[in-house]
Formats: sequence, structure tokens, C-alpha cells
Amino acid sequence: MKHIFTAPFSRRTNRESKTIRRATSIKIYEDETNQNWVKFTDLEVIKYHREIKIKDFFQTYACTKRYTLIEYVIDYNEKDMLDRFFFALKKSLKANNSYLLGYIRLVDIGKNGGVHHHIVVSIPKIEIKGKKLPQHLKRTFNGNKVFGSIVRNISKITNYYIPKEIVELGINKRVFARSRKYRELALNKKIQKPPNSSDFAQAVVNIKKTLN
Repeated sequence: MKHIFTAPFSRRTNRESKTIRRATSIKIYEDETNQNWVKFTDLEVIKYHREIKIKDFFQTYACTKRYTLIEYVIDYNEKDMLDRFFFALKKSLKANNSYLLGYIRLVDIGKNGGVHHHIVVSIPKIEIKGKKLPQHLKRTFNGNKVFGSIVRNISKITNYYIPKEIVELGINKRVFARSRKYRELALNKKIQKPPNSSDFAQAVVNIKKTLN
């Protein structure tokens, strides 16, 4: 799929509206198999690439015999410094002979308009009895308790994350992120995931299926 041009029809502002982001441009691509032009909104393209990254993360850590996935939910604040959350988590893991393998983070907006972070982290497999997290995995942030739970159904959480709307927090405000490197126990080494190509021929099929 070859990008031809982008036609903007609206502008984004740096104002933090905390609403669902709206499309601001149409992107035109040429299907090199038949030379037909197809078009998508900028949001469709962003969601497509985000879907790839979400699936990549959960497929990497899908083996419950090797990995434990934990989801944390943190209320959003524009002054949040999430690096502190990860620093404290890594410190606690290290003190308990464990370590962080990888993570993804997604900003979401609830039905009541409340904005929050979904963070899923992967750590080496631990045995957990019941529903409560071990003490060293319970977290606080900005003086408040953070909701945390074990991810037990990979398929369910993947399908929960993928259709999430994109929240408008203003230009240069990241609403989705992932760790730059994933560490896999099977390989016993750090691996660098290849960057996603801007050439997304398969997007035509996948996005059309989603839209139909």
C-alpha cells in the first residue's frame, strides 16, 4: 500500500479536552496490486497500527506457564509522571528477585467521562492464590491506591483493548505507549521488536472488515 497524499479537513489544538478524538484528515493510498486508490481517516490508520502493537504484546506474553500479566488502572492527571510508577514497580520487583519484561499503556475514557490509564505489565511467572495481588505488587500513585489485577484471559483483554477510542489530550500528549524492548524468557535475552512498517497493505482487508 503506497501513500499518495493526505487531505486535512480540520485542525487539532493543544487544548486538553479529555474527549474522544475526532478524525482530522483523509489519507489516500494506492493499492499496488490493482492500482486502485483507497482512503482512510487518520484515526483508522492510527487504530490499525495500535492494534498491531496490542496484539504483538499479548501474543509475546501469552504463555501462562512462563509469564504473569498484571493490569493496573490509574486515574489520569495532566501532571502525572508515570516514570515514577514504573521506577517504584521495578524497584519492588527487584527486591523480590523478579523484574519487568515489558508493558503497554493506553489512555481510556469511561462512560462517566473519567479519563484513566490502563497499564499491563509482564513479569516472570509467579504463583498467586486467590484474587489478591502479593504485597510487593500492590501499588500506590500520587498518594492513592492503584487498582491492580491478574490478567487471566488473554483473548478477552486483547479484544477489550483493541476497539478502545482514542482520547484527545492535546498535541504531543501520548495516549498509547509500549516498552521499547520486550524480554522473553524462552530466548533468555533482550529482543528488539521491528518497527511497524508504514506500508500496510493488509490494512485494507482488516480495516474494511472492521468497518463493515
